[in-house]
Amino acid sequence: MNSTDSFLVEKLKKDDIAAFNELYNRYHGRVYHLALKFLPCNEDAEEIVQTLFVALWENRAKIDVQQSFESYFFSIARYNIYKALRKAVYRQGYLEYMRQNHSDSSFVTEELILFNELDTVVHELVEKLPPKRREIIRLHREEGLSYNEIAERLSISNSTINTQLTKAMSFIRQHIRLIYKEA
Repeated sequence: MNSTDSFLVEKLKKDDIAAFNELYNRYHGRVYHLALKFLPCNEDAEEIVQTLFVALWENRAKIDVQQSFESYFFSIARYNIYKALRKAVYRQGYLEYMRQNHSDSSFVTEELILFNELDTVVHELVEKLPPKRREIIRLHREEGLSYNEIAERLSISNSTINTQLTKAMSFIRQHIRLIYKEA
């Protein structure tokens, strides 16, 4: 590990904002350009950078100072870029499927609006979950981690993960039913 990175990570783990800012200044441009190589627009690349640095700050206590920070950070960056690409491909595939199977463009537009509306509602409901439950559902649904991977990352049991995911999905389903029953 770069000795100055090691020093900055040690300080970061102690909540040092100046160390965080220095790491941001060192890696922001490189991560942005890496994301821009794969993602279609500047905004997507910036979103990846923002997500990475928010996650870095939120998970600073968990960083292994023995591991190369640069390798650690860029592996997370590559994973997030891959995840963004996968999401874009699924969305594009869905839109293409709708275009091919439903020639009535107003129907496709309506379906797209409903799809985006439901996606927004789900994200809003996830934000209302207790912090630990919200983290578990994001790790499972958005990052695609298995129960074992989540258990290892959060140092909790698989049964706790199962319980939390069950409660989260029940909460989301219940509220979606209420929202769409009223509509």
